[in-house]
Amino acid sequence: MRHVYECAVRFDDLDAYGHVNNVTFVEYLQEARIDFAHRYLADALAPHEASVVVHQAIDYLNPVPFRTEPLQVGVWVSRIGTSSFEVSCDVRDDDTVFARAVVTLVAYDVAEQRPRDLSAAEHAALTGFLAP
Repeated sequence: MRHVYECAVRFDDLDAYGHVNNVTFVEYLQEARIDFAHRYLADALAPHEASVVVHQAIDYLNPVPFRTEPLQVGVWVSRIGTSSFEVSCDVRDDDTVFARAVVTLVAYDVAEQRPRDLSAAEHAALTGFLAP
């Protein structure tokens, strides 16, 4: 299953060339991941549990000019490990894929300030979004 987050293109997202700046795509991906986590992982986490980004790779496929229609940021889980997981993402509209990304996250104990294993509840929640 995929989670889809609708993201507005803001005028200040544009660079001197009139299209969405590459750094802004990182913000779009973060907004989508946070929305995904709040909707589907929050109930699986204790107050001291979180996850942190340890790697992110983005392929920019097509420029995004200013537009009033929101972009669709798709998020799905592409790998689940013992203490880490990967989410794959794409930024698109109905006709065009603008970017693809893979983000590796590590489960993190905020109180102890160190990595931890994924809980059974997190693993179960992530499994519902597992896709190639």
